Amino acid sequence: MLQKAFKKALAERGLNRRMRANCAGCLDQCEHGPNVVIYPDGIWYGWVTLDDVNEIADSLITNVPVERLRIADDCLNTATCAHKPRQAVSRPVEP
Repeated sequence: MLQKAFKKALAERGLNRRMRANCAGCLDQCEHGPNVVIYPDGIWYGWVTLDDVNEIADSLITNVPVERLRIADDCLNTATCAHKPRQAVSRPVEP
C-alpha cells in the first residue's frame, strides 16, 4: 500500500521519470515499523504511514529530510537499539 502511494506521489510531482518507488524484502529493521529508504543518500525513515507519504515526497524536492521520521544512525543495523525488544540473556549452566 505504501509503495503505490509513493508511486502516485512521485507522479503527481513529476518525479516518476527520475525516481522509483520499489518494494523491498526484509530490511532487518522491523522494530522501526514500516521503513522507507531514500537512496543514494541513505536516509532511513521508520514508522511510516500513508499520512507521511506526501511529506516525504515533498522532501525529495526540497532536499530537506523529514527529521521526525528519521531512524537514528546508531539504531541501524546494530545488535542493540532502544527500539529492539530485549532478548533473554542465557546464563551458563553450572556443573
